[in-house]
Amino acid sequence: MEDIEDLVAGGGAGGAPPGFRLPLTAVGVKPKRSRNRPDRSGDEKRSLIKDSVASRFSNIPGTQTIYIKTFGCSHNQSDSEYMAGQLSAFGYCLSDNPEEADLWLINTCTVKSPSQSAMETLIAKCKSAKRPLVVAGCVPQGSRDIKELEGVSIVGVQQIDRVVEVVEETLKGHEVRLLHRKRLPTLDLPKVRKNKFIEILPINVGCLGACTYCKTKHARGHLGSYTIDSLVGRVKTVIADGVREIWLSSEDTGAYGRDIGVNLPTLLKAIVTVLPPDGSTMLRVGMTNPPFILEHLEEIAEVLRHPCVYSFLHVPVQSGSDAVLTAMNREYTVGEFRTVVDTLTEHVPGMQIATDIICGFPGQSLV
Repeated sequence: MEDIEDLVAGGGAGGAPPGFRLPLTAVGVKPKRSRNRPDRSGDEKRSLIKDSVASRFSNIPGTQTIYIKTFGCSHNQSDSEYMAGQLSAFGYCLSDNPEEADLWLINTCTVKSPSQSAMETLIAKCKSAKRPLVVAGCVPQGSRDIKELEGVSIVGVQQIDRVVEVVEETLKGHEVRLLHRKRLPTLDLPKVRKNKFIEILPINVGCLGACTYCKTKHARGHLGSYTIDSLVGRVKTVIADGVREIWLSSEDTGAYGRDIGVNLPTLLKAIVTVLPPDGSTMLRVGMTNPPFILEHLEEIAEVLRHPCVYSFLHVPVQSGSDAVLTAMNREYTVGEFRTVVDTLTEHVPGMQIATDIICGFPGQSLV
């Protein structure tokens, strides 16, 4: 039961299209009802007709209000913006108020426990309110069988381009599970940005690592990179839209292109050539793990010195112990991390580096 086409037809529910399961109580908006009176006035009759028309209209796809809540990283935020764009283009209204929404769409994160706990609380609240619910993101993709996802529709991380279908069927009362990875979603989908001046641009999905503590690989999968032409084309489009910052995002930007025969420096050089020379649109390079930039440090430093590129990079170290890094399967040493930091700070004026450190990893001591 992984895809709309692969679902087994719901049993015994008359009128249910193949591949969907109908709940015990169909989802819908109850029409307002006037009290029965032996003799209704003209105003009352007109009110009944109006209520009946409104009720029928509320069931027309594309006329309802959707509440979207996003947890997690910038890649998740970009996915939510793409889903919001498609829903808005189809006619749905978007609202920041869950109480006025006809359906809730929750885009989830599996990396940090607080995010997943907040997600579980929100799902429970939605179920209590008896609102139709669609859950997207890394949690359903990586942990599809958890109890919190029972009875709700789910859409996978590489199926965001079909969110309209999932929402439509969920509003009809069907439970949909759309998880099969087929291809990367196209970059030219409609998009509603949270900040209209910032474009979060995913350059690849998944990674090449196998860190022992990380669940993201189970959700986002193996590395899949967008072509340089498609990414440069997207950059040109968003610049024309008036975007002032472009954030390159992925689970590991340093691994970009290794599955399609290119690399990160080649992409960065192609992008900076189309940035406005007056600095009106700036580029920010996203998180990269040390192993995949060690061989390209001088080229990356050259890009980071460009006046239209922020001299900033997020490089997680996770531990200052080689033994712990080995247990984490991080594929680099403390010395190699120092090489990354020293080279970039030496060759890029004003270089700023952010990092992450895991405390309490199994086997880690205080000494």
